[in-house]
Amino acid sequence: MAATVEATIAELLFARLAALVLDPVLPVAYPGLAFTAPAGPYLRVDFIPNRTDNIGLANDASARHQGILQVMAIHPVGQGVIKATNTGGLVTAHFAKGTILYGSGVKLKIYAKPSVGGPIIEPDKINVPVTILWRSFN
Repeated sequence: MAATVEATIAELLFARLAALVLDPVLPVAYPGLAFTAPAGPYLRVDFIPNRTDNIGLANDASARHQGILQVMAIHPVGQGVIKATNTGGLVTAHFAKGTILYGSGVKLKIYAKPSVGGPIIEPDKINVPVTILWRSFN
């Protein structure tokens, strides 16, 4: 269990991603954890906190935490870009604008519609990035 606001934010976002129901179920590569990429599709997630802003002048004033959850929908090459792009769209719908997550005194909001980026084609895989913008005031 997370002990800080920053770690709680990551925990909330990862839990939300883990609750995504896909058919078939896709394995997820979380940052800092051992993962062996399968031959088939999977998701890779990166937690990218941004600058924390102080709200107010007092030393104990609230702070705005913000950042990006980057989810990469990864599919084998040779199947076209539609499947990977569709997976990206499903991730986007799961993190819809206005989604609010609560935990350990933290309230986090997805404040913009997530963006599905253009496919990045490598020799063995197709990567479709999904950029999820989040913000929390604590």
